[in-house]
Amino acid sequence: MEGLNVAMKSTTSNGVFDEVHIPNSSICVSHLLYADDALFLGDWSQRNIANLTRILRCFYVSSGRKVNFSKSKVFGIGVPPQDVANWASPLGCEPAALPFTCPVSL
Repeated sequence: MEGLNVAMKSTTSNGVFDEVHIPNSSICVSHLLYADDALFLGDWSQRNIANLTRILRCFYVSSGRKVNFSKSKVFGIGVPPQDVANWASPLGCEPAALPFTCPVSL
């Protein structure tokens, strides 16, 4: 996961992936990682979706760790649900909406 962290930092600093800017601060966020889970945050654009797909493909080729897109979800904030569904479909992801619940395994 450290390799993915480095890749995301590099792609945001080189303008390949447009992260989210937190209002009234200098903080920008492109990803959050915990164990083997990842959350990607970025501007809603076809360019960002395509580049994230490429980044994840490169991560797979270099690490052997593949994203299970059938278990992944795409959220759009302030985006019509049909747009979320249209952009999630080519990735093989499920469109989703906020708020959401996370299943807990005990």
